[in-house]
Amino acid sequence: MTLDSNIILACWLGRFDYFDAMNLQNLLHSNILNRKSNHTILFLEHNEVLTLGSTERISSNAFKDLKEMYQKKGYMVAKSSRGGQVTLHNPGQLVCYPILNIKKYFSGIIEYVNFLEEIIIKTLNGYGIYGHRVSKRRGVWVGGLENEKFNAKKNPSGEKIGAIGLKIVRNVSMHGFSLNINNDLEMYNSFTPCGMENLNVTSLGEKTKIKYDLYKVSKDIVKNMEIELNTKINFIPKSKII
Repeated sequence: MTLDSNIILACWLGRFDYFDAMNLQNLLHSNILNRKSNHTILFLEHNEVLTLGSTERISSNAFKDLKEMYQKKGYMVAKSSRGGQVTLHNPGQLVCYPILNIKKYFSGIIEYVNFLEEIIIKTLNGYGIYGHRVSKRRGVWVGGLENEKFNAKKNPSGEKIGAIGLKIVRNVSMHGFSLNINNDLEMYNSFTPCGMENLNVTSLGEKTKIKYDLYKVSKDIVKNMEIELNTKINFIPKSKII
């Protein structure tokens, strides 16, 4: 593979194990730091897994009990190196992991997070769904009041459709965002998503009553990224990544 710092690669991995995805991110992260790989954006979906971010405080015994409880429901529970609290991945949810040097494209982490939110919003708009940010809450919502005042004791009035969780080491990003497309939302009722009890969540499929091809949605995301970054992003086959 020819290394060109002006080209970002993208790859659709399909259904991919959570821990294998973490290992792949770590490998790409190291290669990018050592100038052995292009910046790369991974698109995939995970089997049922509940992930606990670095700000989720839980004892070893409580984590063990949590794993046992969700394993009975067919879900894996994993600690994640990303920021944030508890979130869910399951089939039909599109996950995007950009591994790139944010200093090349952004002034800092806040601008990068804003970029990811904007990409989700523009992608949803392309499907006729209006997404928006919520004050002092990260991620993307649909419905509700876009400009409502922040209330730490109250959830936003809309429904969350996109979540963001990151890890940045030596300016190179890992993890990224998840966007609910066709996934089963019932599982969200069994835990506290993003630290917000009784949070209302939704998906693109729920809003439009259409089932979507995740690979095609990922291609739409890449088109929006190319416009925002003014940079070419080339899709490559899975065999070129793993």
